[in-house]
Amino acid sequence: MGKRDHLKDYVPTEDGGYEYVGTHWSWPSAEIRAGFLSRARMLYGVAAACIIAAGCIPAPGTFGAFYVVLPFLIGAVGVVLAGVALFRISREDDPMRDHIYASSVPSFSSKLLVGAAGAVVCSAAALVHGIVLAATASTEASLPFSLLFASLMFGAAVCLWQVHRAFSDIIFTREKS
Repeated sequence: MGKRDHLKDYVPTEDGGYEYVGTHWSWPSAEIRAGFLSRARMLYGVAAACIIAAGCIPAPGTFGAFYVVLPFLIGAVGVVLAGVALFRISREDDPMRDHIYASSVPSFSSKLLVGAAGAVVCSAAALVHGIVLAATASTEASLPFSLLFASLMFGAAVCLWQVHRAFSDIIFTREKS
């Protein structure tokens, strides 16, 4: 299936526009959709803010350690990809067109989990790095920044996990037009 195969589901109308006549996917109810989207947007905003704030913290040596940087990047990429999928799901009406569903819904949970896993591993690595640095280099000033960094990354992971849990309970229904 090609990238543009969904275009065959659009037919011209008399007024010169196009109408979608393909498969649709419905949310269980309008209340579930509205409740999930409002909570998911809020939690996603908190997770993104935590990732951005963590990236601004001057924890000594943290961004010089590959075992902190790599999970941070994985978590940040997961957050960005989940944000794109959430945006696409949010802007689409109910019922959702099949090509929007196919490009967003099946992979949304895995994107959230990638972001959460990256954030948790980064949090643990930063915490260990800060403790070891404080113990070996006698720079106690690094420990508070490392704790703050680790806390923010863990907070982002918790938010992403909550969105994943709420989304995994939603079952979409396929409808043919």
